[in-house]
Amino acid sequence: MGIDSDGTINGQVLTSDIESVQTLNIAYRSIEDLTGLQDFAALEILDVTANELTILDVDSNIQLRELYCSSSTGAFEMALTSLNLTNNVNLEILYAENLVFLESLNVKNGNNSILTVTLSCEFEGEPCALTELHCVTVDDEVSANNDEFPYSRWFIQADFVYSEDCSLGITSPEVNAFSLSPNPARDILFLNSKIPVQNVDIRIFTVEGKLVNVQSFNSEKQISIDVSNLSKGVYFLNIENENGNMAIKKFVKE
Repeated sequence: MGIDSDGTINGQVLTSDIESVQTLNIAYRSIEDLTGLQDFAALEILDVTANELTILDVDSNIQLRELYCSSSTGAFEMALTSLNLTNNVNLEILYAENLVFLESLNVKNGNNSILTVTLSCEFEGEPCALTELHCVTVDDEVSANNDEFPYSRWFIQADFVYSEDCSLGITSPEVNAFSLSPNPARDILFLNSKIPVQNVDIRIFTVEGKLVNVQSFNSEKQISIDVSNLSKGVYFLNIENENGNMAIKKFVKE
């Protein structure tokens, strides 16, 4: 790309050549390893779209304003399982498509007010979901789960919840076994399971973490939950079976 002053491709580059680079577009280059990216100290715009990365470490790129890290539609070569942007306090745009292996996203950087996040998914021309992503770490979980600014302008194509600490067990892979309908719900909320559930405890929490409802069920594929007494708002449904496996689903009471 003409950045390396010695003009030789030898696996290294002078730090003085890269420390003032503000834009780096290395999309579609089959890159597997971005070791050395941390020394792009002035980097503001980074595009790593359609490479073959399993790790993307931008902790040291604190000037970063825009990050693009999509997989190609239908290819899914970007096998990122986690993305930590807690040090990127100047980040304004995170845009990624088809990160189907993504399990963890942490954007709790103290400056979510300037950030817009787009995580979309499409396979063979049809919308899909990021099925491994169940929790997104943010600055303000209450505002985020209530779809208030700035989170109202975020678009994440996954069945997930926002939390200020996703390590507290807010989700598990069991989440994909269940679905809720109707959502929003008025009086009755149905919890549907792909397989019969055994000895399941249901707990409903407000976005502030207050427990408002506890029920137990056994061996049913569809559970009917009375939510008529709940106030309007956003709630979390905690589902736990007799083996301690847990899932959390978000629903709206209208």
